[in-house]
Parts: sequence; C-alpha cells; structure tokens
Amino acid sequence: RDALRHQLRVAAVRPEAANAVSVYVTGRDIDRLGAQSGQFFRWRFLDRAHWWEAHPFSLSMAPNGQALRITAKGVGDHSRNLRGLRPGTRVIAEGPYGNLTAGRRTRRKVLMIAGGVGITPLRALIEDLPLAPGDLTLLYRASNEREVLFRSELDHLARERGIEVRYLLGRREKNTDALSPRKLRQYVPNIAGRDVYLCGPPGMMDAA
Repeated sequence: RDALRHQLRVAAVRPEAANAVSVYVTGRDIDRLGAQSGQFFRWRFLDRAHWWEAHPFSLSMAPNGQALRITAKGVGDHSRNLRGLRPGTRVIAEGPYGNLTAGRRTRRKVLMIAGGVGITPLRALIEDLPLAPGDLTLLYRASNEREVLFRSELDHLARERGIEVRYLLGRREKNTDALSPRKLRQYVPNIAGRDVYLCGPPGMMDAA
C-alpha cells in the first residue's frame, strides 16, 4: 500500500568517501512516512540486481519532505551494487524502525560516539536535534582520513550549530585507548552528566 501511495524512486546516486555511496530517494508525500532522524528502513530496489532482497539502511540526512538519503559502505555485494542503481528505479521502503531519535533525549548535554559508517544515523540526528551552542560533542572514530564520511557536512554543521567534533583517527591496534575511560574523560570532562548516543562496530560499542 505504501509503495503505491508514495511512488518512491531513486533520484540520484552519489559516491562518498571510504568506498561508500549515498542514494537519494524521492516520492509523493514522503513526509507522511513519518520518518525521524536516527531511524532506518528496510529498502528494496526494484531492479534486476536488488528486487529480491531487502536490506536495512539508516537515514543519513534529516527527513525534509523532499528526499530521503541513505549511505552504505561497499562491504557486501548488495552495498557495493548500490552504486549501479539508476535514477528512476522504483523503491519499496518498509519502516521506519528504531528509537535512536531525539525523543530518547533526557538531558541538555549530549555526547555522540560514531565508528566508521555508524556515523550515518548520527549525521541525520545532529541536523535535527534541538541544540544550543556547546550542547553536543561528537567523537568520530575512523581508521584514517579517507574513511571519514561527511567530513565537509559535519564541519559545516559544527560551525552552524556550535558543535564540538573530534575525529579520532588511527588503526585500532595502534590506538587502542582512543575510547578508554581516561580518554573519554579527557575529551568530555562532564561525560557522566550527558546523554550518550552510540553507533558503530560491536567492538567500538563495547569499548565505549
């Protein structure tokens, strides 16, 4: 029913850093999908390579009533094949799902910790979360500069919204204490008084 109602289609496919790709989806009355920043859909792209399977991808841009954006890193066949999607391809989106949203917030001060492509839902949430300058700190863990997604967008949001962004770069075996208690207290002295949003690989989540 939703597929017929909203007539979702691929509008554009754009390469990102770290062998990732962003897919922009437009449609009719997409604001009525009720999506929030931080949520995900199960996406099915109705072309020869993708029609038979659905995969979960988070929104990587705040819903704006005009387009939805997802961003995936090419780590599996499905993710790699997304860069071959053609504009106009029909889309079925099942959802939205997830509660990594602004509605979970209980405190004024917020810390976000992202690892790799785990930045995607947090990138959307940063855009939407009600903030005063100094309310939000983002720690973004990546192996190197090439692995950082949305660098220019994050830097722009940092300037525009008064956000502190720290890029924690280096391979895990060479920088194992990047998320240690000592380092976290160094980066964010008042960490115990903040809400914390986490998204990244299981090892990073466990370390944090």
